[in-house]
Amino acid sequence: MKRRKRARRTGAEADAGAAQDVRTLFVLLSVENFLINYTSTAMNVALSAMVRDLHTSLTGVQSAMSLYALVVAACLITGSKLGARHGYARAFVVGGQIFALGALITALGPTLRFMLFGWSLLQGIGVALMLPALVSMLTGAFTGATRTKVLSALGITAGIASGVGPVLGGLITTYLDWRLSFLLETVITLVVLVLMRRKVSPERFPARPGQRFDVLGAVLSAAGFGLLVVATLLGSRYGLIEAREDFEVFGATVLHRGQVSPVPLFAGAGLVVLVVFAVWERHLIKHGRDPLVRLSVLRNRTIRAGTLTMVMQILVPTGMLFLVPVFLQTTAGFDALGSGVTLIAVPVGLTAAAPVAAALVGNGRITHRTAQIWAFLSMAAGCVAVAFMFDPHRQYLSAIGLALAPGLLLVGIGRGLATTATDLVQSASPPEQVSDVTGLSRTAGYLGSSFGVALAGALMTTSLLFAFEAGTNASTVLSSGQKQYVQQTLEHQVQITAASDDEVRAKVESRGITGTAADELVRINTRARGQALTAASLGMATLALIGLLLALRLPRTRTHGTRTDRPAH
Repeated sequence: MKRRKRARRTGAEADAGAAQDVRTLFVLLSVENFLINYTSTAMNVALSAMVRDLHTSLTGVQSAMSLYALVVAACLITGSKLGARHGYARAFVVGGQIFALGALITALGPTLRFMLFGWSLLQGIGVALMLPALVSMLTGAFTGATRTKVLSALGITAGIASGVGPVLGGLITTYLDWRLSFLLETVITLVVLVLMRRKVSPERFPARPGQRFDVLGAVLSAAGFGLLVVATLLGSRYGLIEAREDFEVFGATVLHRGQVSPVPLFAGAGLVVLVVFAVWERHLIKHGRDPLVRLSVLRNRTIRAGTLTMVMQILVPTGMLFLVPVFLQTTAGFDALGSGVTLIAVPVGLTAAAPVAAALVGNGRITHRTAQIWAFLSMAAGCVAVAFMFDPHRQYLSAIGLALAPGLLLVGIGRGLATTATDLVQSASPPEQVSDVTGLSRTAGYLGSSFGVALAGALMTTSLLFAFEAGTNASTVLSSGQKQYVQQTLEHQVQITAASDDEVRAKVESRGITGTAADELVRINTRARGQALTAASLGMATLALIGLLLALRLPRTRTHGTRTDRPAH
């Protein structure tokens, strides 16, 4: 009898210890998920400071942000596969070490090149290893409605990071230095890794060694996704369809101004490479070898449609979080802190909506499909509301910042409702396919992040160039010589129209244009910038409606295959 009691007590203690380990795992992974999402939002409000400190341009910093997302998107499938082969806990630790090193290099680097190496490359690789491991460990540690809430909590921590990022980033940038954000990432990540090694046994998430690693598949997937993102990066400079200036490669002109833009060429090449990648993966499976990813999981309608909606649900808010700080800092004259306070409406909406959506879906009150539909409707309405405030005739309203809050809040609510998509996609696959689904879904998310910044920038730049050129040609104040100067500036110095009015005035006066002509150019710039931001925001609203059409293809019923509501030990 005593032996039975001791055995039951020992078993209960073991269960309690296992449950404590699961909770510790969740806390540590949530902290790192916070850091992963913190940097981009914090740096959105530090754009001007980074441009000045690194002696570069807005395009340069935007490229660093987009390239970071590019590296993550290009390497996520590979990172997920490495986690499955060598153990997710080990992959997380290695990725964290690379992430911390990249943050340190970025914090200490004096030029844009150091940022590109530390942030865009090293931190991108680190996230590509950590994020699939993070999602896969939580997927395996929890089941049922609990897993719905836990995976949705990843969206909540991302939302909190989005809220704290602009405000904390604004405070740090205004009163200290933007580099401190990267130093904090280094320190906190190292602390998380130490605790992970002490509290979480690697044997809990064992390795599953397979056959020879698919190196060619890794190269093809990275090249294909990379070409797609590069295409979007080129859009703001060269135009989406017709090249606005000569496209040169190593000093040789490949495409002349007026010919086809390099954007569709790079995008087409990326799609071709991805098709080759898919053919290669099918070849490996046919011959009994271990592929990088089993694309057959996309035959599952839930996984296919859910992954596509994940692209759009991240693309739209990311694009808006790029556009609004540009408006606030170039038009309303806000500093980094003021921009951060204005943007806090997005994470407030996300943080409020995400747990509600998780509870309703987890309890079977609504389906994932319903949550996604309302998410995209809310995002679209929010983008339209923000675009209304960007209108040049209403800029005096937007200057107070509060006028943007309703639209940003709707965008945040939409993003919060959409967080259940992670659980939908992860729960639709059997355990042996978790790494495949995680790699594809996480890649989709980061493609959405990269496309969001790049497409928002491309839409804004294309629109404001057309608006500025039209305003200049219609002007009765400017002379023909001054109009010719403006035309040459637009051809060779595209970023001039993304500047504030004071910067434009200083630029034109340095070229000898003063008086009424300078006033006219500033007026044209103000109007063109407002029109461009409005057009770009409406473009984001259109993309939200496309996401709505994709969400309509999701299943009308729940897809959970488990009924338990406790941690899986």
